[in-house]
Amino acid sequence: MAHSKARASEVRYDVFLSFCGVDTRYNFMGFLNEGLRNAKIRHLRNAKIRVFRDEDEIKVGDKISEKILRAIDNSTIYIPIISQTYPDRKWCLIELERMMNNVSRSKGRKKIFPIFFKVEPGDVKHRTPHPENPPSE
Repeated sequence: MAHSKARASEVRYDVFLSFCGVDTRYNFMGFLNEGLRNAKIRHLRNAKIRVFRDEDEIKVGDKISEKILRAIDNSTIYIPIISQTYPDRKWCLIELERMMNNVSRSKGRKKIFPIFFKVEPGDVKHRTPHPENPPSE
């Protein structure tokens, strides 16, 4: 089965939030997450928006990498919060690559809306981890 198709028993999310915790977890990220979770989808009879945020969805003992990648595949909207250290984190880059691949294969069904938090797009546009200093986990 292709990784972009969810198994029937897996949870589907409306929104997947990707962020570097050290930069955003206790400020902007918290407000965005709360706002999304409290919002309602009018055309679905006020259904709540289902948001994946790792600290809310991953339990002790879960295989983090598998759970995150499945959540990305099972989400419709991606919101990567690009902050100063986001490009330095290995998992942030893995998540971003997966999101971009899913969007490009989705024929318009999946969308990505990056938010640049305290950085300009040009600040991180061509930034790649230095080979002697690989991205952090």
